[in-house]
Amino acid sequence: MFTGTWSEKSIKEKDVIHSTIQKVFNVSEPTFEVSGDEYNRKISFQGISDQDGELRKGEFFLQTSLSTCPVCTKKLGNYYEAILQLRGEKGERLDFILNYLVEMLEDAPSKDIFLTKMERIKEGYDLLVSEKQYTRTIARKAIERFGGTLKETSHLVGMKNGSELYRITVSVRIPNFQKSDVLVIEKNLFLVISIKSDIVTLLDFKSGSRVKQKLLDLKEYVVYKREEDIREADVLYRQEGTAYILDPFDFKERAVVESEGNDKVKVVKIEGEIFVVPSE
Repeated sequence: MFTGTWSEKSIKEKDVIHSTIQKVFNVSEPTFEVSGDEYNRKISFQGISDQDGELRKGEFFLQTSLSTCPVCTKKLGNYYEAILQLRGEKGERLDFILNYLVEMLEDAPSKDIFLTKMERIKEGYDLLVSEKQYTRTIARKAIERFGGTLKETSHLVGMKNGSELYRITVSVRIPNFQKSDVLVIEKNLFLVISIKSDIVTLLDFKSGSRVKQKLLDLKEYVVYKREEDIREADVLYRQEGTAYILDPFDFKERAVVESEGNDKVKVVKIEGEIFVVPSE
């Protein structure tokens, strides 16, 4: 209902009448009668004046018209200014990021910002959003938090008052690995230290050195998840730089190269061979 401002709450006619008599005519606890049709009401009232305490009588007209608020009109018309594309390897990680984006849209600072439609397609998800700038904002936040690449394009959709109208497409591509995962790249092992935007920092198992790579340059790799494939092993004893551990995968004694001197090490088994995961 619009009573000076739009409200999402349902407002009863008698409450509008009562509020009008109080605020406009300064009459508290009035009694009133309503006549007329559903669109044109005549209200006759009486009550005690707040100003002088005397009995006051009066009448006014209340007109009702049916209309829809501008935001609701946009929603009903499937209005959108931007397409937010979420791309990446399907699975729990992509779905988690999707929920992150949807929650930010639901908590948007303005009612003019809303999710018009969400489509699941072969490549990922498409989110149709009502406002361009906020789409850019949440896309950047997703990249900052999860890493990935960002690309924006625009296309002409029409004219309004002599001005060209454009929609934008913001594509967010998320890698299918995250911090603390182990990657096998060209038969070498690397620990993912961080992912910032389109740059991933890796720790080389063999040399202990750190290298930085652009996500677009990482093409051939295998991912080993920490929670699924990396386990902690007890160091039983050491001899000449070699650590002998209790293999947590089959509980047999194994010899591994480990130079940090800890009582416990984290290991991953790849193609039957045990490797120590270096500390970050």
